[in-house]
Amino acid sequence: MLTNASLIKIGSGWEFVSEEILEDFLYENLEKLLGLNVLDRQYIVNNQRCDILAVDSHKKLVVLELKNVEDRGIVQQLTRYYDALLGEQPFSEKVDYQQPVRLIAITPNFHRDNFTDRTYHTLDFQFLEFSVIENEDKFYLSLKDVDNGKISKTIIPYQELENDLYLPTPPTALLKLVNNCDDQRQEEIFRIRQKILGFNPKIQEFASAGSIKYGSGSGKSSKFCAEFCSYKDEIILFLWLPYKGGESSRIGRARIWTDWQDQALIEGYVSKGIGTKINKHKKSMQKLIEAIETEGDCCKVTFTENKIVKGRYSLPIKPTMLNKYFQVVNRILSDYEHAKLLTYEDVELFKHYKKMSKERMGKELNSKVLDYYKSLDSLIDLVLEKWLARL
Repeated sequence: MLTNASLIKIGSGWEFVSEEILEDFLYENLEKLLGLNVLDRQYIVNNQRCDILAVDSHKKLVVLELKNVEDRGIVQQLTRYYDALLGEQPFSEKVDYQQPVRLIAITPNFHRDNFTDRTYHTLDFQFLEFSVIENEDKFYLSLKDVDNGKISKTIIPYQELENDLYLPTPPTALLKLVNNCDDQRQEEIFRIRQKILGFNPKIQEFASAGSIKYGSGSGKSSKFCAEFCSYKDEIILFLWLPYKGGESSRIGRARIWTDWQDQALIEGYVSKGIGTKINKHKKSMQKLIEAIETEGDCCKVTFTENKIVKGRYSLPIKPTMLNKYFQVVNRILSDYEHAKLLTYEDVELFKHYKKMSKERMGKELNSKVLDYYKSLDSLIDLVLEKWLARL
């Protein structure tokens, strides 16, 4: 019997630590939540592993697939289970296979592709969104039918434990990495470490010279989620994030700029090493930023149809750097409009627009700066969700 469900705080809400814990809890409370009687769990049929098989009061077979994160392929997965189960027809003494099979998908949210797949399907699918609700120091699991809005919920037996109770001592390699950091940065790095290691007991810490990785497995089977690297007395954070700035289904090792407070940027994806091309670009941009004068003669520019051209606004920049400045700024604007990644230095260049007139140009570009930063905690939350989905 599940007496104490493992939950973790994610942002402003709560989640089950793993899909396995979620399955444990639903297995124990399926009759209370959905009025179903469990037949089996993790049932293997034709090399397909079904999370939970159950039967309703009319002896209809019910197949439940659980996901702790959004999953675009859950309809196809349930379809494969359906086909395999009809071929074998297990538990025939308790199931009436003359009746249609109910297929239930349970996730925290559904991708739009899930609805598209279901629209052109002939099988009986039910979509239930689950959430963990905290109310007056009590926790509840809520299941909401996305079609009719009907909600069923039950209390989750949970007692909050100290997150760092079983955290291992930081490895010597990590202590060396943070040795030159100020107190605030050290505190944030150790907070991130605690959040990652406390997320799931399967996450391990792998230390080597100049690198600390977090994940599970070894060799080709390894699945990492985060890494601290040393580069010229600085610490660079890498997170295994979806490509296209977090929108793709493919995962890559992303280099993160952060102020080690809450602001962060995905600067690019690097399969290994520090990222030579990114470093070269950042250095070039730093030189251009340094070349912009804070006093002295001003060049005239204006903002027209997302381009910087010569015009009426005053920009404190050396005339000899003007053409290069035009090229770089127009490239940044184009990258922004096409949702391409920008480095910290790219975004930093926008700040120099504050020295220009506060008319239309300054306001529009300043808003772009604010939009481009991400929350460091939200990126780490996404990384942990995607890591769990890859197990």
